[in-house]
Amino acid sequence: MNIVVTGASGFVGFNLSQFLAQKGHQVTLLDQDDYCQRLVHRSPLNDMPFIKCNLARDNIHLPHNTDSIIHLAAMPHVDYSYHQPGEVFRNNTLSTQAILQYATDHDIPLLLASSVEVYGGEWGRVYNESDPYAPVSPYSASKVACEAIAQSYARCYQLPVKIFRLTNLYGPWQLPDRIIPRNFGRMLDGLPLDIQGSAVRDFLYIDDALRAIEQMMIHGEDGQTYNISTGIGTTMQEMGMLLEPLDRSATAKEIRELEPTQSRGSSLVVHSGKLRAAFGWYPQTTLEQGLEQTFHWYQEHADWVRLFSREYHTMRESRNFIIDMARYSVPAI
Repeated sequence: MNIVVTGASGFVGFNLSQFLAQKGHQVTLLDQDDYCQRLVHRSPLNDMPFIKCNLARDNIHLPHNTDSIIHLAAMPHVDYSYHQPGEVFRNNTLSTQAILQYATDHDIPLLLASSVEVYGGEWGRVYNESDPYAPVSPYSASKVACEAIAQSYARCYQLPVKIFRLTNLYGPWQLPDRIIPRNFGRMLDGLPLDIQGSAVRDFLYIDDALRAIEQMMIHGEDGQTYNISTGIGTTMQEMGMLLEPLDRSATAKEIRELEPTQSRGSSLVVHSGKLRAAFGWYPQTTLEQGLEQTFHWYQEHADWVRLFSREYHTMRESRNFIIDMARYSVPAI
């Protein structure tokens, strides 16, 4: 298949583009830049067509033979949306509407990446696709709006649309302002682990998510929404206990119960039974295995990780730990 991946220089888009190419698909990359310097490190991706485009602002021109669009482009950081709600909401909704319109005008099926953050998150619940929206952050509210826009295009214009809601992913090439890569960076530099908050989250290794996306693209039913998740909750403190043994020099950790912002639900564990029933998909990588593989990758790619050392050396009480704050250089609201 000839596939366009939007947000192709991002964590998921970058890994997905490599995965699809290895599966024999022809991939066209679309993003506004390679700010995080992922693409320049991978020559196979350098050989793929790259379209420089800000979907929220620029005219869109895709290859005429495009069979499918996977729309991942977004400002995805929950904490960044807390500080820049208007910017995140405008960018995510405008870019989604623009690519949906293009797909409609050119008769191209589209897969929309959403987030389990749309459920909000309460203690004691395991969410499924039929649960109502309860967004907590401006980011999750933008994803609710993007889903609604996509559903409207499916109804009004019969555009073939499938939606997938991603849980908390981790793996190679993830920026070190998320809990797992942030602490890997700190471990590389001999700093204590920084575990903050008491939230429960559902962590999935990136390769398992990529398999699910491809299966959904090929075999999924138009108009359907699928959770891509493990259904297993992990507390931040448990995460700290899993990370600590990976590095013998990590003898100390800082644990703080308070979250830095009020932008997340307390517990977000999500059932993927619909995906499993439809395709026989299930996570093949345990959290312990995935963390070990990812830590080894960060050790081998320490030069890339240290491009962002200023952020992972900064405490999370400050917004300066968020890499997008430097990327977009927009004053906080």
